[in-house]
Amino acid sequence: MDVTQSLESMLEDRMKLQSASQENAAAQSADMPAGMRKARDVSVDELMKEMNRVPLFMTSLDETDGEGGENIELEAMKALAYEGTRSEIAQNFREQGTELIRLEKRYSEAREFYSKAIHALRSPAPEPDPEQGPSVIEIDEEAEEAKEKAIMEVCLVNRALCNLEMSSSAPIEQMRCAQS
Repeated sequence: MDVTQSLESMLEDRMKLQSASQENAAAQSADMPAGMRKARDVSVDELMKEMNRVPLFMTSLDETDGEGGENIELEAMKALAYEGTRSEIAQNFREQGTELIRLEKRYSEAREFYSKAIHALRSPAPEPDPEQGPSVIEIDEEAEEAKEKAIMEVCLVNRALCNLEMSSSAPIEQMRCAQS
């Protein structure tokens, strides 16, 4: 009986230790934030649909918010591309086109960015928004004009390069299709 009692005693001690460690673990873990509790009750499909509305997580470009209205976050991101002076806007588009050529050889998409840069340089300077009040920015007109001219030249040459690459690769693609 001594062996049985000692086994029972050891078993009770072990059970007390387990329950104490479980209570300690529960006390150490924090409650889940309210936003996370809400996400726990949402299905994966619903969560993915909601995330697809945020430009950072978009898997497809949906111009609406999923309910027929406009996607405000997406419109704000688009507006940023056209913020600044004409040379800043054109330079942004030029850099995006250059990255597409340099890293991925995606000439068709790069040509579109160069065309946007050229269009930004040829379009009139944007009028200041009267709701935002007057904005005083000192711009050296001659330096700005020189920048615009340099960017225009680069964009025209790079767009011509894209057209040339796309036209020279077309016969190669046709040959590959014919051989298949």
